[in-house]
Amino acid sequence: MNQPHPLLLRVQTIMPDLVIDEVEHNQEGLINDILIINHQWVFRFAKNERFARIMDEEMRILEMIRPQIGVDLPRPYLRGADYVVYSYLPGRPFTRNILQVLDETSRQQLASQMGEFLATLHTTDLSNPGWKIPTTLAPVTRERWLALYQRIKEKVFPLLLKHQMEWAEELLSGFLEDPGSFEYQPALIHGDLAPYHILYNAETQRISAVIDFGVAGIGDAALDIGSLIQIYGESFVNGMQATYPDLQKILPRARFYAQSIELQWVLQGLESGETFWYTAHLGGARDLE
Repeated sequence: MNQPHPLLLRVQTIMPDLVIDEVEHNQEGLINDILIINHQWVFRFAKNERFARIMDEEMRILEMIRPQIGVDLPRPYLRGADYVVYSYLPGRPFTRNILQVLDETSRQQLASQMGEFLATLHTTDLSNPGWKIPTTLAPVTRERWLALYQRIKEKVFPLLLKHQMEWAEELLSGFLEDPGSFEYQPALIHGDLAPYHILYNAETQRISAVIDFGVAGIGDAALDIGSLIQIYGESFVNGMQATYPDLQKILPRARFYAQSIELQWVLQGLESGETFWYTAHLGGARDLE
């Protein structure tokens, strides 16, 4: 007889009266293992003690921004030392394929909505939160990028063709040599905007929710913009101008982040041994301007 998965046993301990009809298991997160039960409940379990502390910080960030953010966010129903349970947030991952089949008016409305969401997030008042907001886990400092550069040269470059190596060298060294690369106003950022973290309501043609703030914290707002460029293209991001006033000022850094994402995830796959990271960001738009 097959033994129940250990996490499923924990679900039954946490909510003993829950009748489990359907289970979706996601082990591909960097910080959490996730079980979705009956498309009704989301159980997130931290992978270790450090990530449990990060989960606690994430919940505090969500509570801080919830009153001002115009989309649904995960709302804890039960919390423990290393887990959180919240209601399942419906919606489809907001992929580029969805965007491409919409008319121009709908695409512009979505760009405006995304710009408003990020402008609100990035201008969150950080002056007196009453607790120490963490620095984002995403790389946004010169020290982090110098370390990444060395690891990418050591582990990723040997796998690249000559022209790819030249492109990567020019991208990374150019960013590191530019003093302006790290001259930014610190902001609260999501840090991991991906299609599966942005949920889309097909009926309203609106973004319905943003999830997984596990690497959120203080950092460079251009990183979030760069993630959107990589997914949807710069033409979509330019549609955010009316609702994100500082867009043009941070676009140069955002273009770097958009191009560097694939190198980061290849490195993650090599260092973790989890090969699915190699292709985690294939299929991006790449219409840089």
